[in-house]
Amino acid sequence: RRHRSVEDPWVSITDHHGADRHANMVYGSGSFHHHSKSIRRHYGANVFIRKKVVKLPDCSRLAGGGWRLVRHVPDGQTWHPARDYLQGTARYGRKGTATSSWPWSVRFHRAKFNEFLLTTGDCQKWLVAKKHSVFGWYSNAPRWIDKSSRSGRRYQARWYRRKGAREDPWISITNHHGADSRAEMVYGEGGHGGHSRSIRTHHGANVFIRQKTIKVPNCAKLAGGGWKLVRHTPEGGRWHPATDRLRGTQAYGRKGSQVSSHAWSIRFNRIPFNEFLFATGDCKKWLVAKRHSVYGWYANAHRWIVRSSISKRPYRARWYRRPRNSEDPWISITDHGGADRHSNMVYGGRNGPWHTRAVRNHVGANVYIRFKVPRKLPDCSKLRGGGWRLVRHVPEGNHWHPARDQLRGTQAYGRKGNAKSPHPWSVRFDKMRFNEFLFASGDCKVWLVAKKWSVMGWYNNAQRRVEASSWRGRPYHARWYRRHRNLEDPWVSLTDHHHGAGRGHMIYGENRGGDTQS
Repeated sequence: RRHRSVEDPWVSITDHHGADRHANMVYGSGSFHHHSKSIRRHYGANVFIRKKVVKLPDCSRLAGGGWRLVRHVPDGQTWHPARDYLQGTARYGRKGTATSSWPWSVRFHRAKFNEFLLTTGDCQKWLVAKKHSVFGWYSNAPRWIDKSSRSGRRYQARWYRRKGAREDPWISITNHHGADSRAEMVYGEGGHGGHSRSIRTHHGANVFIRQKTIKVPNCAKLAGGGWKLVRHTPEGGRWHPATDRLRGTQAYGRKGSQVSSHAWSIRFNRIPFNEFLFATGDCKKWLVAKRHSVYGWYANAHRWIVRSSISKRPYRARWYRRPRNSEDPWISITDHGGADRHSNMVYGGRNGPWHTRAVRNHVGANVYIRFKVPRKLPDCSKLRGGGWRLVRHVPEGNHWHPARDQLRGTQAYGRKGNAKSPHPWSVRFDKMRFNEFLFASGDCKVWLVAKKWSVMGWYNNAQRRVEASSWRGRPYHARWYRRHRNLEDPWVSLTDHHHGAGRGHMIYGENRGGDTQS
C-alpha cells in the first residue's frame, strides 16, 4: 500500500509474490488487470465491513478493584497520543470505554490517587505500580511493581522516563529490553509505533488509577502513647520537604493524618516537648529519642535512642545533623551507613531522594512529639534536712539556664513553674535572705550543697568548698569558674571542672551553655 501507486493496496491470503499463482489475491484497485487469477476463477471479488464487538473482561476488577479508567488506546500500531509523561494533564478524544475504537484521555493530574493499573484491553497483560514508582526521571532503571499478570509479589523491572523523550514513559511487565517480544509493554506515549505487539495482539491498552487506603495501626500509641503528630511525608521516593533541621519552624501543606497522600507539617517550635517519635506510616519501623539527642551539630556521631522497633533498651546509633546540609538530620534505627538497606532510615529532609526505602516500603514516614515526665520524681527540697525553696529551673535538654546574672538572682523569666516544668524559669532571689545553695538534677540523683559565700566572688579554676554532695557526704573542695566577663559562669560541679564535665558532674551553668550531660 504505497503512497503514489493507485493500484494499491494489494491484499493477499499469502505473501504477495506467488499469491496470484494460487489465486490467493483478494484485493486490488485502479482497474488494474494484473494478479487477477482469483477474480477470473472465483466469480469476481467483494469487500465487506462490520463492527465486531469483542467480549472482554472488566479490567477494573483486577487486583482488588476500585479502579477508574482515565486513558485508552485501541488496538493498532501506535501508542497513546498523550505527551504528558503520564502526569494526567493531557485531554483528547471523546470519553469512551475500555473497548472504544478511538484513543481518548481525561485529565487526572488533580485526582487523588496513589496507584496505577496499566493493562491491555483483554486484561491478559497488566501491572500495578505506585504513583511514585512511575513518576520521577530515570533511564533503564529498576522501578517497583506491586503485582502483575506475571507475579503476585513485589518485584522490579527496568523502565524509561527521560526528560525530552516524548514517547516516555515506557512501562513494561518485565525489563524494557525484550518486553515487546513477549507482548509485555503496557504503556507508551507520543503516538509512537515501536514496541506495539501488546496493543496489536491484546486489543489495545488502558490506564486506570485508584486511591488505595491502607489500614495501619495508630503509631501515636507506641511507647506508652501521648504523642502529637506534627510532620508527615507520604509513601514515595522523597523525604520530608522541610529544611528546618527538625526545629519545627516550618509549616506547609494541609494538616492531615499519618497516611495522608500529601506532605504536611505544623510548627512545633513553641510546643513544650522533650521526646521525638520517628515512625514509618505502618508503624513497623520506629524509634524514640530525647529532644536533646536529636539537636546539636554532629556528623556520623553516636546519638542516644531511648527505645525502638528493634530494642526496648537505650542504645546508640550514628546520625548526621550538619549545619550546612539542609537535608539533615538523617535519623536511623541503626547506624547511618547500611540503614537504608534494611529500611531503617526514619527521617530525612529537603525532599531528599536518598535512603528512601523505608518511605517507599512502609507507607511514608511521620514525626511525633510529646512531653514526658517520669511518673514519680523525688522531691529534691527534702535533701540534706529540707527547708529548700526552688528559685530557678531548666528542663531536660542541651542548654543550661538562660540567666546571665552569675547567680546573683537579679533575673526573672518564664512562667513560674515547678521542678518538672517543660520550660525554663526563674524568680528573683537577690533580696531574699539565705546562706546556702542546693544545686540538683531533676531526678535528685546528682546534687551538691554549698555556702553562698563559696559560690559568690570571682575565681578561675579555683578550689571552692562543697559542704556535701551526692558524690561525697562530708565537706571537700572542687575547682569551679566564676569569671567577671564570662556570662556562662558560674560553672558549678561535683568534682573539679575539667574532670566533672564529661562524667555528668556539672550541676550549674548559665547563658544557655553546653556541658549538659547531667
